[in-house]
Amino acid sequence: MNKSLLFFVFLCLLIQISKLGFCLERKAHNGNNGLKRHGFISVTSFGAVGDGKADDTKAFLKAWKAVCKGGSRGKTNFVVPLGKTFMLKPLTFEGPCKSSSITFLIRGNLVAPGYTWHAGNYPAWISFDSIYGLAITGGGTINGRGSVWWRNVQHRPTAMHFNNCNGLHISNLHHLNSPRNHISLSCSENISLSGLNMTAPGDSPNTDGIDISNCRGVDIRDSVIATGDDCIAINGGSSYINITGIFCGPGHGISVGSLGQNGHFSAVEEVRVKNCTLSNTKNGVRIKTFQNGLGFARKISFEDIKMVASENPIIIEQNYHDQGKNGDVSFEYSNHQSCHVNRLYQTESGSGNGRGVRVSDVRYSRIQGSSASSEAITMNCDANLGCVDIVMDHVNIVSAKSGHKVSASCKNVHGKYFDSVISCQKKH
Repeated sequence: MNKSLLFFVFLCLLIQISKLGFCLERKAHNGNNGLKRHGFISVTSFGAVGDGKADDTKAFLKAWKAVCKGGSRGKTNFVVPLGKTFMLKPLTFEGPCKSSSITFLIRGNLVAPGYTWHAGNYPAWISFDSIYGLAITGGGTINGRGSVWWRNVQHRPTAMHFNNCNGLHISNLHHLNSPRNHISLSCSENISLSGLNMTAPGDSPNTDGIDISNCRGVDIRDSVIATGDDCIAINGGSSYINITGIFCGPGHGISVGSLGQNGHFSAVEEVRVKNCTLSNTKNGVRIKTFQNGLGFARKISFEDIKMVASENPIIIEQNYHDQGKNGDVSFEYSNHQSCHVNRLYQTESGSGNGRGVRVSDVRYSRIQGSSASSEAITMNCDANLGCVDIVMDHVNIVSAKSGHKVSASCKNVHGKYFDSVISCQKKH
């Protein structure tokens, strides 16, 4: 064996020994879930018990202070350890923080108190405010214990609210039984959510999966949402929203709105919903606006959508009236948010045609599946404004009941359709 080859073999052996030593060293430092060595700050280091009964709120806030105020170099990591359940009372994680990138690693479980509390008009159980570059992940579970709130309690909290959190990333988490919305996003830019699993009973009131208000640049993908209201609701002030690969059901489908409540100006634009399945939902893809509001919903597309026995697969409703006692509540008009995003200003709001939220430039492409009702398409547009530039392209919805037919109903709709089995518009 020549010297060069011998040197190469010896070098490879050293590398393997080094790797083995690293692994053994890593295992030796695996106390506290192996977190200390890698710069994580665990809530248990600040007194959190994690038995599901003790109040761990103060310990979480102390740990957050250490992460937020002490993270001057690189990423700072806050960890909820695996195998423990932490009971938290309402709390807020506040920024701004020293580090421009913080990871909130939820490996264990978070549970709300098993009782109701005075929540106010726009409440939240866990709030994150003014934190930039925040990533929340870890495979853990957030349990809002919503059943104690669902019995005729008017002001119910959202489980997790994120306000003014630019660059937010949420992934790989389980959300259970929120009192109201599971996740609310407001006044933020450049957000991504993926790998989420949200579950609540189909009859639980207003338990939206994800509620968006006054946000720009939101990407939601590859998640399962099975709740008692909208799987995803896109409220006023929101733009450039991409929703891909969502399985929704039960629930009320994927909605733009409601917009213009109580006469307010509301605007949504540049929304794309693609490659989603809606199964046994009350509604499929929906746009809903209040008659006395102002604003617009435009540049919206629904593409490659599969309906499975959706009760109302395609809806535009410009005369929306909320039937429920608790109603649709978002953070769009809340004093609990402070927007620093580019708002959609009141420059186009029914000028010359009275009040109303304009709906225009909406495209439905390659939508297939079945309807649980006899009316697969319902477009109830305002007599003065109408709905403009509505396009149906390869829409094929049949009845979920063998031998039955479905129909379409359109009022004041202006647009066209291509190669669609049912429509009430002008054929192109």
